[in-house]
Amino acid sequence: MTYNQDELEAPAWLNDEFFRNAMRESNNDPTIELTSACVLRPGTNKGDHYASVMFRTTVKYRSTRSNEEKSINIIMKTKPEVDGLKKELLEDDGMFAIEIDMYSKTLPEMARMLKEIGEQYKYPRYIYGTLKPRAILILEDISDQGWVMSDFITTLDDMRPIVKDIAMFHAASVVIASSDPTFIGRYSYSIAEKFMAFDGMIKKGFGDLQQLTSSYPEFAHFSKPLEKFQANLREFYLTVYNPSTTYQNVLIHGDFHSKNMLHKLDDEGRHSDTILLDYQICCWTSPAIDLYYLLDMIPTQEVKDNHRSELIYLYYQQYTDLLKRLGFLGKIPTMLDLQIELLRYAGLEMFHYAIFSSFRYIDPTAIDIEAMLKGELENPVLNNPEFKKLMHTELTRFLHQGTLSQD
Repeated sequence: MTYNQDELEAPAWLNDEFFRNAMRESNNDPTIELTSACVLRPGTNKGDHYASVMFRTTVKYRSTRSNEEKSINIIMKTKPEVDGLKKELLEDDGMFAIEIDMYSKTLPEMARMLKEIGEQYKYPRYIYGTLKPRAILILEDISDQGWVMSDFITTLDDMRPIVKDIAMFHAASVVIASSDPTFIGRYSYSIAEKFMAFDGMIKKGFGDLQQLTSSYPEFAHFSKPLEKFQANLREFYLTVYNPSTTYQNVLIHGDFHSKNMLHKLDDEGRHSDTILLDYQICCWTSPAIDLYYLLDMIPTQEVKDNHRSELIYLYYQQYTDLLKRLGFLGKIPTMLDLQIELLRYAGLEMFHYAIFSSFRYIDPTAIDIEAMLKGELENPVLNNPEFKKLMHTELTRFLHQGTLSQD
């Protein structure tokens, strides 16, 4: 098992005194004392996440309110302390502030509303969070409760719990926003500017596609359309995250991919439940962003090719049904409205294909992620026949639907 290098040694301030004080505040009990030392472990495997440094530990404690020793497994997110792109990305506390707000206020409110209509929205229990003196978020570690991480999802049935979760998340956010005038303002932060900091990876992704157009005659006619698309790329990407003027906005998860969810499996290995993680870049905008993540970052290409329309229809059915059951009194969009919105945002899917498609053919544990994000690694899949076939098919679709343009 390989770990992220910056998770092999915990910072000195993450010590027993810190954990004792965090448990006292979390439980509103100043008499809590630890009964054994906290041993920190790396939080995740290499390649599972990027935008934070994560550790796990078990906290054992006792209180004068109860003689019984208690124990809780926790996972914590902190900011990187080693210089590099990762540290620059998290220089301000914006993403930590959002996630603390999500776990301490928004997710409990969503779960409460959904419970009233007989639905369960699950999320890891919030233990503690602060921005000062150092940003940290502590959650209950649920990995020992039967939740497992999966790679790309291989069946339509295993996609259903994921679709249900994002539909619940979107619908509940719309209902909260309709009654809380502060809600939209709290989530007006956009990740777009930060993502554009990965300009090395972005240029490399589009450069690799241009390499295909010059190396293989069947790709040659994509050269000018790709050039034109890339010329306005920064402006396009920054505006994508602005609230939609054409469709009902929602609170998007914003980082909705296969590494940001855990699943429960039944006796036959099928996914019976899903829980979403990493709510650090949630913002108020078009659901099209999450839906393109749903299509591009979660299922295998085969599931996407065979069930693309069905996945969107399934989401729409769940979303509108939940809005009605939650008592939403505003206008509910039609399926046609959603399809038009998706077409309007299809440039984001083109962006996903250029930047992320090669990751499907690469073992993330075998590469230097930071070097990849800076665009410093050669792309090992450019000559892969499967990759070339996929890109030719998808570039053709983008050209035919007008996302790429010859004019």
